[in-house]
Amino acid sequence: MNHIDPLRISIIGAGKVAKALCRALSLGGVEIVEIYNRTRVEADKLAAELDNTNVVDRIEDLNTNVDAVAVLVKDDALESIAKLIPHSIRRFHASGVTDRKVLGEENGVVWPIKSFNAKSSYDSLSGVPFGVDASTDEFRETLDKIVKCVGGRGFHAPSEVRDKVHLAAVFADNFANHCLAISQQILQDSGFSTNLLHTLAEGLLSGAATGTSFERQTGVAIRGDKGSQQKHLELIQSFSNSQELAEFYRLLSKHISESHKTH
Repeated sequence: MNHIDPLRISIIGAGKVAKALCRALSLGGVEIVEIYNRTRVEADKLAAELDNTNVVDRIEDLNTNVDAVAVLVKDDALESIAKLIPHSIRRFHASGVTDRKVLGEENGVVWPIKSFNAKSSYDSLSGVPFGVDASTDEFRETLDKIVKCVGGRGFHAPSEVRDKVHLAAVFADNFANHCLAISQQILQDSGFSTNLLHTLAEGLLSGAATGTSFERQTGVAIRGDKGSQQKHLELIQSFSNSQELAEFYRLLSKHISESHKTH
């Protein structure tokens, strides 16, 4: 049997995405060679969780004997940081909206369709879809291997595809989560447990999993129940941000109603 050397990856960043990817890569047999972070203490903490990972104080000093460096920082810092990376090192980011070309000549993207917070940085990435693209076919093959090492499901996502998928993800996750947070606050302010929402949330997930969210839409907006909507708007007046919340309620209700009138 031929021996296959493990992939060698270095990491720039020590935030939520970097932590999640480092942990998953290490478990998947990838060698994390070096970590750089603006705040060294965070890089030291992350390196301590890994095997034989060094921390460097300057991006310019990164080891060039790696398959790639993952640039896992805020989107608006990607381009400036990429300019400091030794030219011979291939690099990729994990952004859903930033063009890979900001990283320089040999570049790529490995974008996980997943939200990351302090707790989820310990989650497995197994089964997570990853949008992958690169400046060369060879580098894309390397990035596909990285996705496989963490148990993810890669798909080709050039910039124009990734932009649309990211927009869809914002509606599915960020906006939906914000609506759930509003619901939870209403219940808590009224002295009720947020457990009352579990069955509804499970229904949302079911619709998402089967692609039938549009068909399962119910409620006062789709029925055109003006009386119930007016009562809701009156209840909203008791909240501190009542004006913004009422406008949000009206806009969503109008969009639901008009979307279903055309079908």
